[in-house]
Amino acid sequence: MNVQERVYQALRKDAALAGLLARDRRGPCIYHGKSPDAGSYPVLVYSVVSDVPALSADGEEVERRVTVRVHILTKDGAADAIEDCVMKRMKDIGFRRAQSVEFAEKNMFVKAIDFRIGTGVEA
Repeated sequence: MNVQERVYQALRKDAALAGLLARDRRGPCIYHGKSPDAGSYPVLVYSVVSDVPALSADGEEVERRVTVRVHILTKDGAADAIEDCVMKRMKDIGFRRAQSVEFAEKNMFVKAIDFRIGTGVEA
């Protein structure tokens, strides 16, 4: 299972998180890359923003560092409970928070959180 799939599965199976998000025909609004503008919020959008070699041996990549960014998009800026669920779930699958930033874009509030993990290269 690749990193994107691991993140999606971990976030999707969290019942508390699912209860805080808007829903679409597939379930809780958790999207990879971008979200459709359906007008329903809050939603999560996640993506890999960095995947860099961390360790090489004998000319081969042995380990890498992957950074996943999770955007929490809300209409009212109330993201604390969602952030708590995301933080717990990402920690459960081995990620650590690297940084976060808040900003407003158009008519919504966005909290972006970067999570990092070191991982071995799959054969």
